[in-house]
Amino acid sequence: MSITIYEEAQFEPIKKAGSLAGQILDILCKAVKPGLSTWDLDQMAEEWIRAQGAIPTFKGYSGFPASLCTSINHEVVHGIPNKTKILKEGDIISLDIGVTVQEKFNGKEWNYIGDTARTVAVNSTNPSVVKLMKSTEEALLNGIEVCKTGYTIKDISTAVHKIAVENKYGVVRMFGGHGIGPTYHSEPFIPNWPEYFLHTKDTKITSGMLLCIEPMFNLGADDVRKLKDDWTIVTADHKHSAHFEHTILVTDKGSYVTTLIDSV
Repeated sequence: MSITIYEEAQFEPIKKAGSLAGQILDILCKAVKPGLSTWDLDQMAEEWIRAQGAIPTFKGYSGFPASLCTSINHEVVHGIPNKTKILKEGDIISLDIGVTVQEKFNGKEWNYIGDTARTVAVNSTNPSVVKLMKSTEEALLNGIEVCKTGYTIKDISTAVHKIAVENKYGVVRMFGGHGIGPTYHSEPFIPNWPEYFLHTKDTKITSGMLLCIEPMFNLGADDVRKLKDDWTIVTADHKHSAHFEHTILVTDKGSYVTTLIDSV
């Protein structure tokens, strides 16, 4: 994969896709309650996205069977919605959603994508888990602060990792942030720790990049594993995990968080 650099004429549909992703994520987070199934949330997401004339990015991507990733408690990412997965009092759930807007550019149909995630509590939960969620979101905001021209990918990784170190959280190393291209995932990979050994860590952030920052912190160790469904990633020690994500458009006039809405 290579880094996609967008032209200024493409910025508006990029912002539209991000806005839609932010809106539906907010709707879903507010809908979370005990007794609701993750399948219910997925249906809500797909119906709303299609009603806006947009496309659920995740549906069918690399074979993923749903429009929404729903990861509960020790599930980190890529949880598959299911009618039998019912939310209970005290759970936390990470909701990850992508929205694709199709528009023509230079005579060709382009996919513009917004990708965002948030972990929310199902009513009350214990203080250590609440702190985990707040700290993971703080790490995301730290990363966004340096997601602008003049910085590098390593600067983002360092800013995110600082919060994990201060709070002694495990950092998921199998996954991280990423660029977004017309087929969704694109370089550069954005690890949530600065010691990552691939060349992308020193990549300079330039205008036209569309980047997703997504810290994933664990109450326990770093280690994760994949379940037999070949999608769901869980913590190896079964301790809780939190996940937050925004899509950021880098421009010469500053960076724009496309998936941020007023109520977040």
